[in-house]
Amino acid sequence: MSSLFSRAGLTLHGGDFKGMSLKFVPLKFVAINTVRMWPSTAFAKALVDAIRSNMTDHVVHFALFYLLLIWYICSMGYIISVTFTKPGGYPNRAPRAYKAEGAIYRTKCSAENTFESMVCFLIAVAIYEKAANDYAQELIASWAVLVMLARTMYPVFYIGDIDFLRTLSFGLSLVSYFFMCMVSLFPEFQSFVKYA
Repeated sequence: MSSLFSRAGLTLHGGDFKGMSLKFVPLKFVAINTVRMWPSTAFAKALVDAIRSNMTDHVVHFALFYLLLIWYICSMGYIISVTFTKPGGYPNRAPRAYKAEGAIYRTKCSAENTFESMVCFLIAVAIYEKAANDYAQELIASWAVLVMLARTMYPVFYIGDIDFLRTLSFGLSLVSYFFMCMVSLFPEFQSFVKYA
């Protein structure tokens, strides 16, 4: 799959600043507009309703727990992969000294990035908890679901070495965190969001 994207020129590694900018600008445009339009989609509403009816009314807190699960799965995937492939198993005495390669290295990186992403999500949730109004609740819930989707696909794209889609997935979650903070802190920002 990654070779298909490479042949199409949809890869982000290598090249000069101009080439990288030409690839990142469309990604930023897609990420920002997807996050902006997401709450008005029927799919977003259906997913929020499914979580509320089948699991919990606290969609944002459920999303945080879900991110923790994704991190755990990636971390355990890394540990199990190293255990079965490295002679001598997982180096528990000095795990940071071990230098993994290939898909195992990308699994480790996806786990680390997922953990780092949880910090950003926690900040957005804390701001929402303190500052949000009733109208923002539906927007925040729909973006929390988008974060769940994006962060689910992120390790898949990272481990599969599909950097273009990995970056898009990362951008969707990062822009969602930003929008969650903006809508919570500045109610007038809600007019920028397409929500019906």
